[in-house]
Amino acid sequence: MSIAIRVKFIRGEEAKYVSHLELIRVFERAVRRAGLPIAYTLGFNPHPRMVFGLPLAVGVTSEAEYADFELAEEMRPEDFMDRLNRQLPAGLKIVEAFVRRGKSNIMADIKGAAYSVVVCAGDMPESVDILKLTEVFLARPKIMAEKETKSGVKEIDIKPMIKKMSVDESFSMGDSEIAGACGNGKMFRFDIETSAGSEANLKPELLFASLGDFAGFRFKVLKVHRTGLFVANDNRD
Repeated sequence: MSIAIRVKFIRGEEAKYVSHLELIRVFERAVRRAGLPIAYTLGFNPHPRMVFGLPLAVGVTSEAEYADFELAEEMRPEDFMDRLNRQLPAGLKIVEAFVRRGKSNIMADIKGAAYSVVVCAGDMPESVDILKLTEVFLARPKIMAEKETKSGVKEIDIKPMIKKMSVDESFSMGDSEIAGACGNGKMFRFDIETSAGSEANLKPELLFASLGDFAGFRFKVLKVHRTGLFVANDNRD
């Protein structure tokens, strides 16, 4: 009897420069080496039935990645996780595995994402209060941004796609290994939640480009770490 297992995995520093296509190949090889009973697609060129959630950009780390694996026979999720983890390289580790409920795959389920983002404001005036700036920015009726699409650059309203945006007041430049990348500028860490998935997808870089346009100075994104993915009911899976 077939079964679908959904896993949650982390993507650490060692794997942050692995592209999404390379990531799929890494898991394909790990599944084969682990001898797992993966199901395959039909046709002349069968592929393992695996579906990954919202792809990460190269250079981004994450503690909340998800993937679905279709198996040709039943298997305990704990055994699946243990055997697959033994074959995954440093920087990739499954931290949770469970039987998937329903028939929709993880890519179709994703509706939102949460990130921790470290930015540098190199030419920010001393008089600017970052908390007040963020508050005024979010209070506007529309938040416009220029987004590159297949048909060219298009101006869109990203406000409906911003679910949360707050400054981590406990963060200090001295706490970060990337402090040198900001030079004499001011560095901040934001916690954000945005729409994500096939229907609407707001990348952190576009959000901070819009904030910079509003503020009159540039925010350089130094580090992005995904902290969560959300399904249709807005709860972490």
